[in-house]
Amino acid sequence: MKRSKSNDAALHSIAPLVLVAPRMRVLYTPTPKAACTTIKMMLATAEGTRNSDVVDRLAVMHVSRAQTIHHPQVNGLSTLADFSARDKRHMLTSPDWLRVTSVRDPISRAYSAWENRIFMRAHRRTKTLIELAHDVRTDGRVDLAASFAHFAKVLGEKADVFMTDHHFLPQTNLARPDVIDYDTLVRVDQPGEIDALARVLTARSGKPIVPERLNEGLGVRVERVCDIHTANRLMATYASDYEAFDFPRRDWAPSVEPLLLSDMEARMLGNYRRAFERAVSVAREAQRRTGARYGVRQMRRAITKVARLENSATRPKETF
Repeated sequence: MKRSKSNDAALHSIAPLVLVAPRMRVLYTPTPKAACTTIKMMLATAEGTRNSDVVDRLAVMHVSRAQTIHHPQVNGLSTLADFSARDKRHMLTSPDWLRVTSVRDPISRAYSAWENRIFMRAHRRTKTLIELAHDVRTDGRVDLAASFAHFAKVLGEKADVFMTDHHFLPQTNLARPDVIDYDTLVRVDQPGEIDALARVLTARSGKPIVPERLNEGLGVRVERVCDIHTANRLMATYASDYEAFDFPRRDWAPSVEPLLLSDMEARMLGNYRRAFERAVSVAREAQRRTGARYGVRQMRRAITKVARLENSATRPKETF
């Protein structure tokens, strides 16, 4: 690949994000909401750097144990920024190195990011985004379809605000195919792609690598909540992804019916949100008093305690 000053500047900006597995000679650029948790888990396991012993001692807030694989102390992987300019050039050009990234249909990815970060409130740093992309109600009930449509609208209108969270960034801002010449582009929403990568990592590591399904959402198909109007807004927001990765522009229904939460589902949603907010509040107070933040074990206890107090029920299957 011919280098230029703009290429070098772009590489410098993404180098801290690109993971390096030197023993296997693999570079991996994670793309949030494109199976990056699963792929990081496979890569760290194959490289032999995964350290699960520190999970319960981490001073971070994570929703699940699987999420801790994003922490450097758990995955144990280096980043491209850790290496010299000479080593970087070798990793980026040598035929001995495998350069991997993953991408996902932009609308499916946007739905997944909205569901996790905004609708379920599964992160502590999205308050402004939650206020902008607030719940929409139909006949007094939370309506997933209308809420997602509202999110797509405000995302397009205030993209700069949403893009502060890298889960909403276009994939071209993260994978940067103009900077890294990828040997393997994993299209995670196509059957067999993750399994194919697992076989490659098995061959390069000599270890049996099996992908795990992690961070699964509510089980709502995006087609159930996305019509052509919402799709057009999202396709405009993520136009660069369609151009760079040649995603097909699918046919979408002219409209979708409301998808309303039942009373039980609404209570459960409220319980989940309050439980996580309470856990974050407790963690912040602990940090204020002691200078140390809650780890996974403590956060899980806090969430469980609040959930029990609010007497949450088993999640029904009709909607979720």
